[in-house]
Amino acid sequence: MSHARVPRYNDLIRQGIDDRDLYRRALAQVREPGLQALLAENLQTLDMLIGDLQAQVQASGRTPARHGTLSGALRSALAEMTAGLANNRDAAWVHSLARNECALLHSFERQMANAPADSARVLSVQLSRLHGIHRDMHCLAGTTHG
Repeated sequence: MSHARVPRYNDLIRQGIDDRDLYRRALAQVREPGLQALLAENLQTLDMLIGDLQAQVQASGRTPARHGTLSGALRSALAEMTAGLANNRDAAWVHSLARNECALLHSFERQMANAPADSARVLSVQLSRLHGIHRDMHCLAGTTHG
């Protein structure tokens, strides 16, 4: 893998960490047991995705990102505040998670479209994981009123 691609992986890692942190906040606050189980499963998937990308960066001899972004922390705090004011907290969390997950998915798709073959193979595995989360969250967001 070329070093030119590593910073882009680190950008994806940071965005994934932001998304994962939002899932952690949501999981601590949602009430419905089925939703808690789904969020825990998606959180585990994000942990694997982040770990795999960090391993790719490490294998290239570079230092992988270990923290999210300030803007991600702010979005997470805003989502928590919004959910706290909502009539249906679970629905508010689902909509926030769906929006953030969609942004992460699009970032991966953009990176993959411009990646060399070796990087595209790595991103393809991660992209299939994200598509699973995408289907889950957007199905819920479409059927949850809040």
